[in-house]
Amino acid sequence: MKTCFYFIFLIGFCSYAQNDTIAVEQVFDEKYLEDQLYISLSYQRLINLPDEIDQTGFSYSFSVGFIKDIPLNKNRNIGFGAGLGYNLNIHYFKVRNIEDPGEDKSRSSNKVVLNMLEFPIEFRIRNSSPSKYNFWRFYPGVKFNYSFYNSSNIKQSEDFDVFDVIDINDFQYGVSFAAGYNKWNVYCYYGISDLFNESENYMKTISVNEVKIGIIFYPL
Repeated sequence: MKTCFYFIFLIGFCSYAQNDTIAVEQVFDEKYLEDQLYISLSYQRLINLPDEIDQTGFSYSFSVGFIKDIPLNKNRNIGFGAGLGYNLNIHYFKVRNIEDPGEDKSRSSNKVVLNMLEFPIEFRIRNSSPSKYNFWRFYPGVKFNYSFYNSSNIKQSEDFDVFDVIDINDFQYGVSFAAGYNKWNVYCYYGISDLFNESENYMKTISVNEVKIGIIFYPL
């Protein structure tokens, strides 16, 4: 009799524990968040280049970061995102000698590497749910960038300093867009701010902007 009582008690306890676990899981599911980590790789193109600068080689950008997902409705399929990430920008270009633009010997290929902190802000629309891991997304936004360390591999001729023409703008910003299905999505960025400042030795505004087209991956 005691054995039967213990058996019934054990079944009841397990049933209560299972129901409690399901209830906890349901509460957790109702508070789900989407796409908080991101990794992107893009080809970048400089536009509005002046006659003194030619883009060469394959310029690219790599980003990785975290975005805090903030749902704005009960279904959690409309939200807001704000985050912090690291961005590596590598540009290849040639700069003509401003004193003698027709002199080709000073037009060797140069490499400039920008290490940047990026601050993405997004408006998020998706058709996700607590049990739906593959879904469509549409994430327009803006991105602010701060270049904390720059390096270069300058191959101009000795009698011409490329930095007589260019001066990197440490603070940059632009509009971004990510859209697609499942983990891999299309990513685009257009830099509104100028990539270069006005150089002290070359008093001419160089309004060069960046365009990036690539892919973005959301592992979580």
